[in-house]
This record gives sequence, structure tokens and C-alpha cells, in this order.
Amino acid sequence: MKKFRTSIVAGVLVLALSLMGCSSLVGGKWVAKVNGETISLTDYNARTSDVQKAYEQQGMKFDTDQGKQASKQIQGEVLNSMVGSVLVKQEVKRLGLNVDDPKVKTAEDNIKKQIGDDAAFQSWLKQQGMTEAEVKNYLALSDKVTADVKVTDADIKKYFDDHQDQYGGQSEQVKASHILVKTEDEAKAIIDQLKKSNNLAADFAQLAKDKSTEPGAKDSGGELGYFSKGKMVPEFEAAAFAQKVGTFSTTPVKTEFGYHVILVEDHKAAVNADFSKAKDQVSSDALNDAKGQKFEAYFNDLNQKAKIEYASGYNPKDTATTPSTTTPSTTAPSDTTPQTNK
Repeated sequence: MKKFRTSIVAGVLVLALSLMGCSSLVGGKWVAKVNGETISLTDYNARTSDVQKAYEQQGMKFDTDQGKQASKQIQGEVLNSMVGSVLVKQEVKRLGLNVDDPKVKTAEDNIKKQIGDDAAFQSWLKQQGMTEAEVKNYLALSDKVTADVKVTDADIKKYFDDHQDQYGGQSEQVKASHILVKTEDEAKAIIDQLKKSNNLAADFAQLAKDKSTEPGAKDSGGELGYFSKGKMVPEFEAAAFAQKVGTFSTTPVKTEFGYHVILVEDHKAAVNADFSKAKDQVSSDALNDAKGQKFEAYFNDLNQKAKIEYASGYNPKDTATTPSTTTPSTTAPSDTTPQTNK
């Protein structure tokens, strides 16, 4: 899912916040056990409720088909993050790390400053289904795991080239809409209708609402907005970036999701940022990114070695349509949007 939670820290913290959740133990019934440590049903329900309230404040309606689908994914992600939190806490204890270390406090204070103040931080934690103790656990473990991470000049330049839009540049972008159907014949029939259109944009949007199998198309008319390279599956991306503005694909575009008819509405050329002006910030961001990658590998190893049991009906693979460690979004998850970061 795309990002919903406030993006306030770079590098490893972004990863860790998505991996962590609740770990306190209350109540008798359990939903999961992590190396023998119980995650209670009471906590699980409370944290799920908190996250759903945050979605509702952003306009999500859980009584719609799309909202029900999103609710299932939230449930899976909440439990994934709760399991992750327990793993982090257990590792902090095993290594004998001090969560009250001055470096941990400094790192936490920096997070609070980026959010606003302590009150905003506490509110934000509640929206994430987290506690302050969990943040400290992460920060302590992250400091230990990533202490030896360094980046070279080549690493920094590559990070800059791959993230131009963060430093005043702009990646090449396309604005497009699409209609997704199950069969090639259906896509060809839609193409034939569009060839006869006298108002392409309006007719395309209406056909998307009427015929597209993407759940959100009934509201969006198939509009995807602007996207850069690397955001869509390869076949979709190649077709969209190759098309001329104001045209639609006259041959169905096949991807893992089905067959697409694509309308390209705009195409923006890349604008290069000034590396010399942004070098200090890029160096910091590249280092944080490298630390994030190391922490991710470390966490994945913990997860693979852990003994994790789920109560019947609570395995995230069953409750979430697309289990993920990415932060959720105000847009409901979709199994048919042609994005690679699902």
C-alpha cells in the first residue's frame, strides 16, 4: 500500500516504524505467539481500532466494498507489526541494550521535533498503534546493528541519481489513466469503442467506471495521476512512457493483473537537481538508507529464525489481501493497480 502515515524520518526509522507495533500483554485470548511470548486479542483489537480510526479521519469508509478490503489488509499489517515489535523487544533484551542511552534519547527527540512537539508525537504514536517504549527499543537496536555502516562517494552519488526529486530535481513522469479487464478480447472491444469517440477523455473515464475490474475505477475513472519509472510493473510502464500524449493504446497491454488500455494525458521530462548544493543532505540520506537496508536484513533474519504461531483465523496471510511491511495509505489496497510496490 502507498504511504498514509506521516513521513517524518529518513532511512532506517521508516523501515522500523513499519515493522513495529504493540507488544504489551493484556487479556486471556491470544492471536499470536512469538518465541513463546503472547500477543493478546485485546491488544490486537485495540491497535487495529486505533489504526482504522486514523484511516477514517483521512476519509476512509469501511462500510464500502473497498473499505472492507482495506480493513482486511489493516488487520494483517497490524499483526505483522505487533509480531515485529515483539521480535525487536526480545532482541534488545538478549543483547542487553540500554533503551535509556543518551543516543537513544537524542534520536527520539529528533523524531519529536520533526513531528512537531511531544503532544503531536503521542497522538502520532496512537495513530500508528505503537508505544514510546517500542520506539526506544527500535532506536537502541538500530544503533547497535548499524553502528558500522558507512557509504562511499560512489554510493552517495548513486543515491542522488536515484532520488532526484528529493533534491529539487524531477524524474521523468507520465500522467495516465487505464482500463483493466480480464481478457484480451474485452480490451480490444474497448479499444474499438474508443476509436469512435468524439470526447476521448470523458468516454475513457466512463468506460473505466463501467468496465474496469480495478475496484477504485468506479470512483477514479481509471486515473492514476503522475508516476515515474520504477513505480509500475515493467510492461505497463514501458507502454505508458512510449505513448504520445493524448493517445490511448491501440493494442492491449498484458500484465500480471490482466489486460490494460492506457490513456496518456501528459509527459514531463526529467529535471536534474544540483548535486553540489545538496551533497551534505544526500550524504546523510544515503547513510540512513544503507542503515535501513542493513536493519531490514537483520530483522528478516530474526523473523526467519523465530518460532511464530497464530491463532486460528489470525494468520496475516489469511486476514490481509496483500501482507506488507510498508506503511498504509488513505487509498484502499488494490490487487489490480499496476504498481510494483504492492
